Amino acid sequence: MQFGLSVTGFVCFGIVLATPALAVDPACQPLMQGQRSMANTPVHITMTETETWSKKLSRAAAGLGAGGTKTSEEISTGKDVYVMQGGKWIDMQTNFAEMMKSGDVDSDPDIRKMRETERCSTLPDDTVAGQNASVYETHNPSGIDTKLWISKSTHLPLKSEVTNKAGGPAMSTFTVSTYDYNNVQAPPSAISLKQMMDGQRR
Repeated sequence: MQFGLSVTGFVCFGIVLATPALAVDPACQPLMQGQRSMANTPVHITMTETETWSKKLSRAAAGLGAGGTKTSEEISTGKDVYVMQGGKWIDMQTNFAEMMKSGDVDSDPDIRKMRETERCSTLPDDTVAGQNASVYETHNPSGIDTKLWISKSTHLPLKSEVTNKAGGPAMSTFTVSTYDYNNVQAPPSAISLKQMMDGQRR
C-alpha cells in the first residue's frame, strides 16, 4: 500500500458508503446498510491484493516492484483508523465516520452517473468463519465487480472480493478482504502521518 491511497478496506466495495442519497439499484440497499453499520464498529481488516499485468508489460512491472500478491492490514477502533505500511502502523488521524462525511460525491456528475449504472444481485447464502452470510454481487460498467458476504446475525461485512479491471487490459487487481470484529484494539506504537512523511524524506 502506497502513501496517498485511500483506506482500501473501507472503500474497495463496489458501493461507496458516503453516497446513500444516490439513485442506485434498490438491490444494493442491504450492502449499503451493512457497510454503514461498520462505521463505528471496531474492526481489523486483512487484505490480499493480486496485481496482474499484461504479458507485454509484466516484465517492466516486475522491474518496478509492481505485480504479484501483497498483504496489508487496517484497523478501525470506531474512533481512529490505522493502516499498516512498511511494517509500521500509521495513525491516519481520522475515523470512518469522518471519512464518510468528507466523501461528498453527489456534486460530481461523472461519479453520480457511475453509481446509478451499478447493478446488484443476490447470490446463494454461504458461511464465512462459521457465520451464516448473505452474499451479494455488484457490477459497475467501469470495470469494478464486487462480491460481499454480510453476516445474517450482525449485518456486518465478513468478507469481500473486488475485481478491478477499470484500467483496461494492461493491468487488473483482485483484492480479498476479511473482517474481524473480535477484541479489536489500537495497535501499539503507531506513528503519525507526519512522522511517516518525515521518515520518507530522509
